[in-house]
Amino acid sequence: MTQAHVDATAEEAGFGPDPDSVPDGSDGGPPTAGPAHERRPRARRRRRRLMLLAAGGGLAMWWVGWGSPATLVEHVVVEAPRGLSEESIRLASGISAQDHVPAVDAEQVRVAIMTAIPAVADVRLARSLPSTIRLEVTARTPFAAVPEGKGFYVMDAEGVIYDKVKSAKRMPVIRASTEVGRETARMVLLALPEDLRVRVTKVSAGTRDDVTLALRGGATVRWGSADDSDLKARVLAGLATVKARRYDVSAPLLPTTSEPSDASGESSGG
Repeated sequence: MTQAHVDATAEEAGFGPDPDSVPDGSDGGPPTAGPAHERRPRARRRRRRLMLLAAGGGLAMWWVGWGSPATLVEHVVVEAPRGLSEESIRLASGISAQDHVPAVDAEQVRVAIMTAIPAVADVRLARSLPSTIRLEVTARTPFAAVPEGKGFYVMDAEGVIYDKVKSAKRMPVIRASTEVGRETARMVLLALPEDLRVRVTKVSAGTRDDVTLALRGGATVRWGSADDSDLKARVLAGLATVKARRYDVSAPLLPTTSEPSDASGESSGG
């Protein structure tokens, strides 16, 4: 029996090569994935299915976070220091029962509260799904007082004026006729170490080059200009260990003091 006869018999019995797995003109080599024009439609269909699945997942996430009634705000919990009204903070936040917890803009809330309530230094927003917003509020810390009429404005270390009080309450009082003078006085106070700053009752700044400090107990400090304030603060810290009526650090490398018993002149020190 010839080979051709054997091949024909095999094909009739259904044992011949699969025409879908062996391309036309094949010499019987290893099987291939099929013609490119057959693979491309299948790949496109897979991509379309993946895109539809991704879109469906995104829509579901949007619904859970931004569209579901379950995530509507029910509680706005405020944590604030004493002296700041929790209800005022809650109202200033602008958060309402129509907002969804994941969609609340934290920066927008922060700016709204700090603008409406100047005594607020910062706001941190935290979300507790499904329905709670938590606002952690930090208050400004009094740093100095600025005279205004019969009372005082309160200033923090950043120079922000945020309150008005009747008494300075042991804060150093800044007396300056210009904005530049007030800023100079603030920078001088910032340069002082805490143990010296608490002894200051008043900072006078007629000009940027003429700053004077008044200390508790009646002593004064001639500071001079705002230049070299860090060095002057270190020099004053050393001088202040000696009881004197007046300290002069306007030339920090040549500081002087005036003794309590000396009512007319100064003696060199430091």
